[in-house]
Amino acid sequence: MKNPDRPIPEENETGTFITVRDGIEIFVYEFASVGDFKNTIYIISGITGINHKSEKDIIELLSNKNRIVVIHPRGTGYSEGSRGDTSPESIIEDYCEIIEGDSSFFSADKKIILFGHSMSCAFALEVAARIRSIDGLILVNLPYRLKPVKGMSPGFSAYMKYIGYYLFAPHSPVVNMAGDPSAIMDESDRIESELRNNDSLLVKYFSMHCMTESKRIMDAMAENAMEADIPLLLLYGENDNIVDRSGCDEIFSVWKGQNKRFELIKEGSHGKSTVIRSAEVISKWIERL
Repeated sequence: MKNPDRPIPEENETGTFITVRDGIEIFVYEFASVGDFKNTIYIISGITGINHKSEKDIIELLSNKNRIVVIHPRGTGYSEGSRGDTSPESIIEDYCEIIEGDSSFFSADKKIILFGHSMSCAFALEVAARIRSIDGLILVNLPYRLKPVKGMSPGFSAYMKYIGYYLFAPHSPVVNMAGDPSAIMDESDRIESELRNNDSLLVKYFSMHCMTESKRIMDAMAENAMEADIPLLLLYGENDNIVDRSGCDEIFSVWKGQNKRFELIKEGSHGKSTVIRSAEVISKWIERL
């Protein structure tokens, strides 16, 4: 249950480091398909992190006349920080600090949009609750309600182990967030899971301290939605075997803003296929912002 050490980017790696309030260096990658971009889209990640190179297809899909910014959360990827025991609250604060320090944040004609997929939807909602001038949210397969999933949902013995760690070793990484790819039914999701399990930029094991704080952010989704008076595009893949649609329905119904759209994506799975199948929907929604 040991996470690999933080990888160091090669000399020719595209990206930069931003030093945040406590001296931690956070890696930031940005991509723009055109020089005079219209908006900046921040791809928000959860505690497991993101590999911007393996997400190239999603980045290019979103980059139609837009600038895309990907931040490696502290404790993941190339960023500094404890791997598997980083405070989600610190990750949220990093996002807010970097976004508010972005030159595009002060531009009257360039909108700031947050993009979240699965667990990172909760992080995107939390960031939007703290930065009141966010111009829009794209949320994919929002996990407010979950289905019991073979290979992903822990059994009784695992829960008992977690209780022991919570009481006696709350900062030791123990929870496997990568799951068992061999037990995943959807082929595209299984392939994605296999790749994620072997990706050194992503974190696999997490402490009970980190998981407990993450649950607080997940539980706050409905409360944040009730205060979110900003445009929303909510996408749900009809073949999602992890997220229950009822949770997406609930968040959509309590969303404060009236500029909101919910799209059910035919044959979309929990993973990338829902985003890829939504390309035209996303593009048109951004144009109308």
